[in-house]
Amino acid sequence: MEIRLVGVTKSFSGNQVIRPSDLTIESGSFTTLLGPSGCGKTTLLRMMAGLESPDTGEIYFDETCVFSAVKHINIPPEKRGLGFVFQDFALWPHMTVFENVAFGLRARKETQDLQKRVMEALRAVQLEGCAQRYPHQLSGGQQQRVAFARAIVIEPACVLFDEPLSALDAILREEMRHELREIVSRLNLTAVFVTHDQTEAMSMSDRIAVLYQGRIEQYDTPEQIYRRPATPFVAHFVGKANWFSDTKLVRPEALSLVPAEGCQLFELPVTGVQYLGDTYEIILRYNGVFWILHSSQKPAVGSVISVYIDPQNIILLQKEKT
Repeated sequence: MEIRLVGVTKSFSGNQVIRPSDLTIESGSFTTLLGPSGCGKTTLLRMMAGLESPDTGEIYFDETCVFSAVKHINIPPEKRGLGFVFQDFALWPHMTVFENVAFGLRARKETQDLQKRVMEALRAVQLEGCAQRYPHQLSGGQQQRVAFARAIVIEPACVLFDEPLSALDAILREEMRHELREIVSRLNLTAVFVTHDQTEAMSMSDRIAVLYQGRIEQYDTPEQIYRRPATPFVAHFVGKANWFSDTKLVRPEALSLVPAEGCQLFELPVTGVQYLGDTYEIILRYNGVFWILHSSQKPAVGSVISVYIDPQNIILLQKEKT
């Protein structure tokens, strides 16, 4: 399912939380809406779902218009054919895993082959052996997979995820990132995923929409967003950066301790060293700001080291519009 937003806006109590926005999410892609708290990413997701209505603009699922302010079209959430995975899982504690997954089918009165469809959904998330358990008998990761099974059992063309991994611990979050991405790909679903965690966004997504103050700052592949940020905000928010000025930066991996032809030389004092397990994160000072360099070598704090940068790796940005 392709999702297309055209000129959508949204305000609450006179405060515009979504500025005029266009966005096309390709069918079968995994797209992440990334940004800090309050940037509008969840509001954008809820408008796709039909849980919020835009003030202006149109929303299309493939060639079907599901919302139009001008044409007075607003298809309700239950008729948009979407799956939704919430942040808190929203499982019924008094229902078994089977009944939690079956809930959407029963609500839609789609009870034909219900047993088969529920077990197929549980099999897709590797929980067929837990059908008769209750949510409190499951781990956090298992509860997350139940919520996902409930979303896919209705056979949606698209699943919307609202920060579904935020309640999990760090190790489990990493495992679930791989699992969710693999299942979405295997089932050939379109996925829209909301998060403020750039690691989740970068590792899972085909494309990322970076939002700030209700505006889509950049919509591109993870690689392009990291290597070619469109605005200073994107450069600050995604990844670490060493700044020459407000519009000039270089990523930490572009700094080297090995001289090479054509590279610029910087003699920089070491202000700190952190051991990260597979590398040292070296904190340097350049013109009053801190820079980061990763190296297998551990220099002494207070020493001055030679750092080399290929000018081709320096990123130049346009000034942000006010």
